[in-house]
Amino acid sequence: MVVGGIAIKNKKILSIVSIIAAVVFLILSKRFVFTTIWFYDITFLLLLYFTNLIDLKLNRASFMFEMLVIIPSLLFISPETIALLTPIFYLIFQKEHRLTRLSMRLLMYSFGTYLFYSVPHDYLRIPFFALGVIITNFMYLFFYFFKDIKLYLTAIFNSYVMISLGALLVANVYLHSEIKLSNFILFFLTYSLYLILIILYADSFNMSILEKIEREKLKKENDNFLLLLDLAFKEKSLNFDGQLNKILEVICEISGFETALLSIMDYEKNRVIRVASYGLEEEVFNNLKNQQVNIENVLPLFSKRFEVEGVYFIPEGSISLDAEGVYVFDDYYTDFNYENSWNPKDLLLVPLIDENSRIVGYISFDKPISGRRPVSNELKLLKFLSWFVVQFLRKTPYAKYLISKSEVNMTTYPEFVRLCDSIISENDEASVAFLDIDDFDKINIKKGPEFAEHVSNFITEYFKDIKNVYFYKLNGENFVFFMPNTNKLRALTVFGKFGESLKDKFEDVSTSIGVAYKEPGQNKSFFELLREAKEALLVAKKSGGGRTMIK
Repeated sequence: MVVGGIAIKNKKILSIVSIIAAVVFLILSKRFVFTTIWFYDITFLLLLYFTNLIDLKLNRASFMFEMLVIIPSLLFISPETIALLTPIFYLIFQKEHRLTRLSMRLLMYSFGTYLFYSVPHDYLRIPFFALGVIITNFMYLFFYFFKDIKLYLTAIFNSYVMISLGALLVANVYLHSEIKLSNFILFFLTYSLYLILIILYADSFNMSILEKIEREKLKKENDNFLLLLDLAFKEKSLNFDGQLNKILEVICEISGFETALLSIMDYEKNRVIRVASYGLEEEVFNNLKNQQVNIENVLPLFSKRFEVEGVYFIPEGSISLDAEGVYVFDDYYTDFNYENSWNPKDLLLVPLIDENSRIVGYISFDKPISGRRPVSNELKLLKFLSWFVVQFLRKTPYAKYLISKSEVNMTTYPEFVRLCDSIISENDEASVAFLDIDDFDKINIKKGPEFAEHVSNFITEYFKDIKNVYFYKLNGENFVFFMPNTNKLRALTVFGKFGESLKDKFEDVSTSIGVAYKEPGQNKSFFELLREAKEALLVAKKSGGGRTMIK
């Protein structure tokens, strides 16, 4: 059915290991003195609450603004108090990923506490506490963002440098034998200026990095759009499935998703067909292909309430999903710092629409690189990119699921041929015919092009509503017909009745028709039958025209 969201199996294991390690580090610190001056504790928690409201960005990462409160707080409360109060705070006030947040903070500040007491000099204790937090924080970043760690390196380095400078600034207090009011005011002003400089730096850094990202993104998008145009319209290959996989890859690179699954609706057999994928292991894709999913089980996902910019986003838990046909990734981690994070089993479906505004298929996207749910502009882009997929599918054997009988004559001739060739492979018997209007050039000269066009249009209108007959108008005088599940007798009957209607309408106009037939058990392609139909047409012409010959 769809490719679903995420599920980190080892996240809970890491949280449990982190808590155990934190307890070990607190024990190794060889002392535990909880600060019982409640004024200090409550003030610290209030400051922690305010820092939690500030989302200070460095590129796509968030700066640990809480550290800028914790560092000066070490002058008043013990590090082990901070190691306990901070995780408890996040456990109470955070809505999501509480266990993860608690275990991370507990380990970071417990390890910082261990290093705090491991150095004999007071001046070095606060910097060593900060060093412990930095080391542990980098470990978590490496674990959760291993694939994208290079994107964060500059932001990570800058954050760690600023935290270290803050720790050294606060540690200068220990250089004074006694703290006077004037020294305290100077320290307060200096540290306040330091905080302002950090905020200004983060703002300027984000502006510069945003400009750089946009330039690189624009260049990459331009290159990928050119490649997408080549794949969808110019590149000629009979490996349609491979080319579809490549198209999905390019679309994912443009839109910022790691995986995509392309499915087509077979309304005649009431089933969903898996056609191509990107980012899925071959075994997973084959399992999805082999699963039987009915169309009625999928259509509720395309409810109006889920539609945004012509794309359907179904948040986790908003609809009951059958387990069959759903694949949930176990190797993807989203940024848990944000309310708009991509959640497990979030569904993003981009419909494939035909000329009659009918949903003929869809692309399911998953694992956004940003870790966020898509916004309006991103959904509009996905809707636009789906058009390229539809145009390419019309040139493949999958066209039979996209092109209705009424649309056949609006296709190109290669699309018509691919459509017929894909249908014929699923039929035991079929007929192909080639029709030619006799003496069409003489009719043009003698009665004028308007009359000749009138004859040609009559043929189009006659066969338009006949059941199980597909035709393509090559030019004014030549038509190709394809009749699936049609034997010789029915083919001769159809063209016999046509000949009578033509005579009734145009007494002095006749047609020559060559018919080729595929018998049950034969493995003939549309191209072979078309060649035989042309040979039969030549026989009809040589016999004087105005007749139907079957081979």
